[in-house]
Amino acid sequence: MKKVIGIISGTIFPLFIPAAAFAQKINPCPTGDFAKLCFPDASALGNLVGTGFTLIIVIAVLLALGYLIWGGIKWVMSGGDKTALEEARNHIVAAIIGLVIIFIVYLVLNILLRFFIGKGIGELELPSIK
Repeated sequence: MKKVIGIISGTIFPLFIPAAAFAQKINPCPTGDFAKLCFPDASALGNLVGTGFTLIIVIAVLLALGYLIWGGIKWVMSGGDKTALEEARNHIVAAIIGLVIIFIVYLVLNILLRFFIGKGIGELELPSIK
């Protein structure tokens, strides 16, 4: 019986707690010399974060493509040597696996952001205090 009362009071009691109300508008940005550290609005910071994610993904794709090209050059330059050919094949397989992982990460991140926020990586906006 004590467990039932505890469960009921634990689930119903938080419903009666009033939500916090703010009587004045608070500016979270500092003034003076440190004012340049604050973004004017959260959408600018969100765009910066989204651009950063996109930049990281583009750099990763370019590195994986460079690794793929390097594996192709090693394949051509192997001259029939089985160990060099195997090493070149390993480079190519690793580059393709890297590209697949990058695209899966981009896809999953985009799906999660669209599900929770409603916007993709390039159009990311962070919440702000207004």
